[in-house]
Amino acid sequence: MGRTIPTFRYLIESFGIEWNDFKRVLKKIDKEAFEELLNHARKHGAAGSNIAIPNPFEPIVMSILIEHEKTIRSLMEKIDKSNDLEFKVAKDLLCMFLKF
Repeated sequence: MGRTIPTFRYLIESFGIEWNDFKRVLKKIDKEAFEELLNHARKHGAAGSNIAIPNPFEPIVMSILIEHEKTIRSLMEKIDKSNDLEFKVAKDLLCMFLKF
């Protein structure tokens, strides 16, 4: 019989367990943020299962980055639709920052 390869979802859960000592000392708001990051990775379980990388950290981080990119795009769209000048200035500053 061949070896069973753990699923990506299992790897995400294992990753969360391995980082429990780190998570335990975080402030409550940071613990919540940590859990949200793992939730971002869970959303992309199917994609993570399709990549053969021995280190599961890479697809976990990529999944988190995808979710962050979607959030940034959504916020930029809301700013574009807004007539508030302060939002427009904030968007320009953010765009300058993201280009570095």
